[in-house]
Amino acid sequence: MTVESHTATVSTEQKQIRDQRLRKRRLGMSFVSYQGTLVIVVLCWLAGLLPGKVVVEFFILAALINGAFFLLIRHDINLRFRDPSMTCPQMVASLLPPIWVMYFLEVAQARTIFLLIAIVPALYGILALRTRQFLCVAAAYLVLYGGLVAAIWLTRPTLIMQKLSVELIQVLAFALVMGQIAIIGGYISGLRNKVRKRNQELQSAMQQIRELANIDELTGIANRRRLTDAFSDEISRSRRSGSPLSIALLDIDHFKRINDQFGHPTGDAVLKHIARTIRESLRETDCFGRYGGEEFLMILPQTDLNGARVKAERTCRLLRELGCDRIHPGLRISTSIGVAQFRNGESSHETVQRADKALYMAKTTGRDKVVDELDTAASMDQPAESRHS
Repeated sequence: MTVESHTATVSTEQKQIRDQRLRKRRLGMSFVSYQGTLVIVVLCWLAGLLPGKVVVEFFILAALINGAFFLLIRHDINLRFRDPSMTCPQMVASLLPPIWVMYFLEVAQARTIFLLIAIVPALYGILALRTRQFLCVAAAYLVLYGGLVAAIWLTRPTLIMQKLSVELIQVLAFALVMGQIAIIGGYISGLRNKVRKRNQELQSAMQQIRELANIDELTGIANRRRLTDAFSDEISRSRRSGSPLSIALLDIDHFKRINDQFGHPTGDAVLKHIARTIRESLRETDCFGRYGGEEFLMILPQTDLNGARVKAERTCRLLRELGCDRIHPGLRISTSIGVAQFRNGESSHETVQRADKALYMAKTTGRDKVVDELDTAASMDQPAESRHS
C-alpha cells in the first residue's frame, strides 16, 4: 500500500467514525424531543383525556424505537444502507408513539395537538431528503393517520361520528400541510445539495491551485517553493526523531551547450526526461524537484551522508547511461552532484550551501561525478600548492 492510499484509508475511517458519532448525537436529540412530547402526554392524563397506562406505554415505545436505531448505529449495521442516517425510517417511526396516544384520547379535538407534534420530525428531513423521498414520508404519515381513524371508527364509532365533518377537514388539512412540507423541504434540500456541490468544486479548484503553486510547470515535479517547504518539514522531523537527513544538489553538465546546439525545445525535453527518470528511481519518502534552471534537488530523509552519496552515484550513473536518442540522435547527458548532510542546529540554507560548494567542486574537477561535503573539507585542508596543482 502506498503512503497516499494508506493516508486516504485512514482519513475515510476517521470520517466514518465522526459521522457515526454525529448520528448518535442526533438520535439522542430525538429521544430528548420525545421527552418533550411525554410532558404533553402527562398533561393529557392529568386532564383526564388519557388512561395512565398510556403514559408508560408511550415512554416504552419511544425508548424501544430509539434503542433499535441506536443498536443499528452502534454495530455499524446502518452503514450497509443507502442512507446510513436512516432519515426516512426514523421520521416514519417517530409517528408511532403519537399515533398510539391519539388512539386512546377521549376527546377527538385533542388529536390536533399530537398532529402538530407529529409534523415536527418532518422538519428534520429538510436537511437530508429530496422531494420524492419527502412525498414518500408524507404518504406514510397519511397512511398511518388514516389507519388510526379507521381503527377508532371500528372500535369507537361514536367518537368519529360526533364531529365527522371536523375529522374529514382535519385529515384534509394534515394532507395539505404534509404535501407542502414535502415540496418546500425538497426544494430546500436541493438548494443545500447545490451549495454542497459548489463547495466541493471550490475545494477541488483550491487544491488544484495549491498543486500548481508547488509544481514546476515544465517538468511536472516539485518547484523550489515546494522543495523549501518539504526540506523545512523534514528538518523538523529529523530534529524530533534524531534520524539523519541528507540532500543532493544536481546540475546538468553543459546544459547551455545543449540549448545552443540543439535549441531550447530540445533542452526542455531533456529536463523533462531527466526529471521523470530520477523521480521514478527514488523512494516514496524522498522529495525531488527542480531547484532552478538545470539544477535539481533530492531531499533524502533517514539517510546519512554515505547513504546519500551512494544514491547520488547511482543517479549519476543512471543519467550517464540514459539514452536521449528519442530527443535527438546521439545526444548524451551527464550530471554533477553535490551531497551534504543536515547538521542539528543549522538552517536549511546552510545545508544547501554546503551541498552547493560540493557541487561546484564536482563541476570544476571534471564534471560527471559526485562530491560530498567531506571531500570539500578535505580539499580546503590541503596546502594551496596541492589545490592548484
